Amino acid sequence: MSQFIKGMAMAGTAACCWGAMGVAAQYLMTYCHFSPMDLVSIRMLVAGGLFVLLEAIARKGDVFRPFFNLQNFVGLWLYTFTIIATQLTFFICIQYSNAPFAAVLTATVPLWIMLWMFVYEHKKLTKIEVLCAFVALSGVVLVVTGGDFSQFNVSMMGLVMGILSGIASALYVLVPQKLIKRVGSGLATSWALFLTGVVITLFSHFWNEPLDWTWMAVLAYGFIVVFGTILSFWLFQLSVEYIPAEIAGMMETLDPVASTVLGVILLGLTMNFWEVVGGALILMTVIVLAVPSKHPGSLQKIRADNHLTKRT
Repeated sequence: MSQFIKGMAMAGTAACCWGAMGVAAQYLMTYCHFSPMDLVSIRMLVAGGLFVLLEAIARKGDVFRPFFNLQNFVGLWLYTFTIIATQLTFFICIQYSNAPFAAVLTATVPLWIMLWMFVYEHKKLTKIEVLCAFVALSGVVLVVTGGDFSQFNVSMMGLVMGILSGIASALYVLVPQKLIKRVGSGLATSWALFLTGVVITLFSHFWNEPLDWTWMAVLAYGFIVVFGTILSFWLFQLSVEYIPAEIAGMMETLDPVASTVLGVILLGLTMNFWEVVGGALILMTVIVLAVPSKHPGSLQKIRADNHLTKRT
């Protein structure tokens, strides 16, 4: 197997695990009385704690650097709050709509980053970027209405949280860039994930919640932690050693595809023709915007860290 195919397989598997994670989360919220906070707290404590441990081993115990500098300390907490916002909006969107809908709306991250750069960095948009924004907006309208413009086929809460999830995910990419340059991506992300679990657990005592821990619930949550978080994180990070980050990012479009297919098969979800067309339009713009040669001043700033947004 060539290095390129190996990298593509790793990135594609990670994306499919992320898509399947959304379906598992929807099952837990629908049938086992889990809340979005329950889904975030345990997995972040486990995954974040594991990643901090791995960083400690790799750095021979030198993992507390972000806490001994005020600038890094503040930056770490800002990073943590963007993860909290990303996580909660994503799972609330699933709770009020469904996993494929949430996955498609969160895929609009490059568009929000593009808007940020236009407003705050005064970056001039190209004709391709403007066209992509219009196509993506059309796709969102089709997904939300199902082609029937007289009504929404999702709740307003689901729509608002889906949009906020995309915005929060963009902030997750933009806010910690300086911190990551100072302390490294692994160290910053590991601590931010763990602190997210700690903060959420302070407000959501999952051990006191009336959760239905059936064997299916245990399997679903185990899948979310092991495959949807730890394994997917590791596979994606490893994939960028074999293929360019922008190519790995394009493979992320398999996330909503996997979520849709598994949602239909396992949860009996339905999607009409126009919803599928809308989702395809959104994913198409993500692929176009991910090509760095056409956007040297803008979306090259989206690093591999972007693809950990809603998932980790």
